[in-house]
Amino acid sequence: MDNTATDFVDVRERASGLGLTLTSELAILPRHFETAISAAELAHEAEASTVRKLLNAAGLEAQQLEPGGRPLPIVVQKSADWISPTIFVGSMLLSQNPLAIQLALNVLGSYIADLFKGTRCGGDVELTFVVEQTRTRRCRRVVLKCPVSGVKDLEPVLRRLLDE
Repeated sequence: MDNTATDFVDVRERASGLGLTLTSELAILPRHFETAISAAELAHEAEASTVRKLLNAAGLEAQQLEPGGRPLPIVVQKSADWISPTIFVGSMLLSQNPLAIQLALNVLGSYIADLFKGTRCGGDVELTFVVEQTRTRRCRRVVLKCPVSGVKDLEPVLRRLLDE
């Protein structure tokens, strides 16, 4: 498993600046969220809607950030690997639901395993999370790269970032 963590913009402040309303502690961030000058530059990854629906079906309130409820364009990227949309994890999520991170990873892991089932391609997974740290409220982006079978084992990495 390979992972790197870097500083990220304040998600709540940035969303407000782009005219987006963040109402959930778990959200799918659009592409270019960090650098866009306006909401017109934003787009969602092809899997964003599916990931949000799967998380919601598992009982996790996940929001897809969009301006004024208008759908954003979808970006399709061809690859043998599975690349997730960026998922924001707010600092209050664990106090609301202590098992939320493990549940989210289990849902994603099962979905990705089903996608690769029956293919000869082992494929790797690239998951991107933005975590709002509990104490400082600072946001950190972590890109986790692992084989499909390793998704469910990423919880300690995310918890460590939340607790920093």
